[in-house]
Amino acid sequence: MKILSRLLRPTALTVVTGTSEGYAQLIRLEPAMLRHVQQYRQTTLWSTEAGGQLFGLVDDNTIQIICATGPYVGDERSRYCYRSNPVAAQRAIETQAQAGLLYLGEWHTHAQDYPTASNLDSDAMSRLIANSKLNCNVLLMLIVGRIPSPEGLVILSITPGEIHQWRCSILINQVVKD
Repeated sequence: MKILSRLLRPTALTVVTGTSEGYAQLIRLEPAMLRHVQQYRQTTLWSTEAGGQLFGLVDDNTIQIICATGPYVGDERSRYCYRSNPVAAQRAIETQAQAGLLYLGEWHTHAQDYPTASNLDSDAMSRLIANSKLNCNVLLMLIVGRIPSPEGLVILSITPGEIHQWRCSILINQVVKD
């Protein structure tokens, strides 16, 4: 009985949103995705960057980021650099597509409290857009800093020739059965 009550006990989960005056859509970061990326925050001196891919659903009003994958065996990781294992990343994209989720972009960590995109980040995303077969001409990049969300998160949308930063905030505290 004790185990059953623990399984059914609701827990408060935070939903983080990204908004921008230039866009009608809202970006919604779901709790399970946030838990996944937050576990790789670079909180110690020996922590290396981690990252992977973002997946979700899109409609006229909302870009919902439901799932994040990675890091993978074979990734290139150092204190200030991350590069996904391309074979593992492609496998994740195919697996999530079979589950009905769209590839939305990339995520990685930074050893900063309040992260900012580096020139390497911008160049990598621009190359990804130019050299990939995508269903759209925009990709998202989520950078996870050392402090808990939303202050330690940066959401960027990247199109050919433009990088746009979104404002992160807490949408609601909701109770769900986890």
